[in-house]
Amino acid sequence: MTKKGRSPRNNTSLAQSRPHNDVSSSWPVLLYIPNILGYIRIILSFYGFRYALHNQPPEALNIWIAAAMLDLFDGAAARMLNQCSQLGILLDVVADNILRTVVWIAAMMEANENEICLWSCVICLEWITFFCSQNNQMTQKGDRHIHWKDVDVRREEAEAAPAWVQAVFKNNFRSVPGALAIYGLFVAPFGTYIWYADHLQKSSWPSQLLSEESMSILIKASYAGRLLSASVELWLCY
Repeated sequence: MTKKGRSPRNNTSLAQSRPHNDVSSSWPVLLYIPNILGYIRIILSFYGFRYALHNQPPEALNIWIAAAMLDLFDGAAARMLNQCSQLGILLDVVADNILRTVVWIAAMMEANENEICLWSCVICLEWITFFCSQNNQMTQKGDRHIHWKDVDVRREEAEAAPAWVQAVFKNNFRSVPGALAIYGLFVAPFGTYIWYADHLQKSSWPSQLLSEESMSILIKASYAGRLLSASVELWLCY
């Protein structure tokens, strides 16, 4: 996904971007600043989970938000330092998927059996979409290389995306359906975790700032967005 004015980069199962060509740099690729930020994001994801295991939702949430916010800087760093790489493209997607997976698992610890099954399906769908999209990139043939997110570009009539999928991807998600899909993709796991893990203590900042009614509305809206994201993911896998 192209987010917040950054140059296009891969991001998540639904939110991934068009890849850059590798840019020469005197630094080893593994030590590119954007890649180091990706490593830190993955570490923070699991570090936050450690707090979740110890029933400390405020600390877990803040660490996870820090991991998500770092995603705002790696694209700018890649442009400024000429450190775009295929590893960075892949790492960005993996870091986002790991973060959301960890948060969903933390939410599962507070959920019932039916919810655990549902959220497990969400996790599986994200990773299946990731592998399908990456496989599509690697197996394309011919001179014209088209990224899987370019749903408005037709190589064959059979590959044309339906109008509702194009509406989500329109202008790099800068549309009502696109904004709703991205909102659901990221807010649903965070909101679900806080709703279940902090409903009694109310020690996290969302629980303190928002009433239960307001939180319920926001979380329900995120579920609607996540359902829209899931429909796009299923179409992409198909």
